[in-house]
Amino acid sequence: MEQQAQEQWTTLKNAVDGDWIAQQAQTLVEIPSVTMQEAEICQTYASQLRGLGLTVDQRQVSSGRYNLYARLPGIGNGPSLMLNGHLDTIPIGNCVSCRREGDRLYGRGATDMKGAMAAMLGALRALKATDISLAGDLWLTAIVGHEEPEAEKDGPLTLIEDHKSGRVGGDRILIGEGWNELWVMSMGSMVFTIQLTSPRGGTHTTYVPFAENPIRFVGDLIQRITAYQAELNAGTAHPLAGAERIDLGMAQAGDYFNRTPVHCRLTGTRRWGPGVNADDVLAELRALAAPFAEAGQLDLSVNMTHEREPFETPSDDAAVRAAAQAHRFVHGSQVAISGKRIVGDANLYVNLGGVPAFYYGPSNDTAHADGEWVSLTRLKQAAQVYALTAVGYCGLASTRPDQ
Repeated sequence: MEQQAQEQWTTLKNAVDGDWIAQQAQTLVEIPSVTMQEAEICQTYASQLRGLGLTVDQRQVSSGRYNLYARLPGIGNGPSLMLNGHLDTIPIGNCVSCRREGDRLYGRGATDMKGAMAAMLGALRALKATDISLAGDLWLTAIVGHEEPEAEKDGPLTLIEDHKSGRVGGDRILIGEGWNELWVMSMGSMVFTIQLTSPRGGTHTTYVPFAENPIRFVGDLIQRITAYQAELNAGTAHPLAGAERIDLGMAQAGDYFNRTPVHCRLTGTRRWGPGVNADDVLAELRALAAPFAEAGQLDLSVNMTHEREPFETPSDDAAVRAAAQAHRFVHGSQVAISGKRIVGDANLYVNLGGVPAFYYGPSNDTAHADGEWVSLTRLKQAAQVYALTAVGYCGLASTRPDQ
């Protein structure tokens, strides 16, 4: 790195105010914002953005619930970067109350992901406080409707719609979620339900040999699923995310202790890598279950919900490389490049929005936990990485418009 660029990066890194970020993060965590109840947090975050001198586009998603879009304009022809995250949380449950203790901020949403949303504010604040100007636009977008299924991803889907219409920009999307590593790939995922239905209805178990009981065939199918996972383990593994997975979370059958069940259901998740789509996987599950339905003379249905196609943004993508350089400048070490079996909004942004996306967050270890907390040091470092990533990807302009 040239001496002048080194000095600019050092100036920007030092302009990030960790105490200010901690205060903003605590303000956000103190406000309950369970999915579908985000009205107050939306108004608070909009005020924080306006406090930085930014114009805020409040995009109504449903009554009282808004996606928030703000732009730090570039003054050249560089590419644009979107920093993105969600303001809603899972239900508070038995999570510890909001408090600061040493380097930790506790409370629901501290790590997932209000801390990162405050770090993004800190990145924009540092950029505005220095004489460093970007060539391309830097966007900050905060969405609702991420966590709970009842929202049906209305916030992310609205953002995709607005990006396609030109209401919001960004040639790349950096989501401030996850660990302080570059998470550039996620497997596809679906929730599947396999149902075996007995055409003859429920019958007293005394009159039905157990070998003909629908539950017996469910047991055989579970054994086949066990063997299938072994086959997946022995197959081609993704270099970042490993082997594909099939998992069961629910087994339901019967309504009385001595009556054969009419309906037997297995519900679980199936995760797959690039090169395969959800319809392919659904057909595969039907083929897997069909012999057992036929053997038991049972009707078969296999359905999927919450399907997400896999995504992968190349590690040599310009924005990913910019984030890697920023991490190295802040931490003095190479960043880890990772892939996950879990899915997130990047699966939607890439496959439905057509925008390359990836993740870099302060931490994720206590997400959804009763003892949720985030390191305040990590928040400051994440803000530094976000600001420097914007410089590296959007490019530098020599002067501000008013100079």
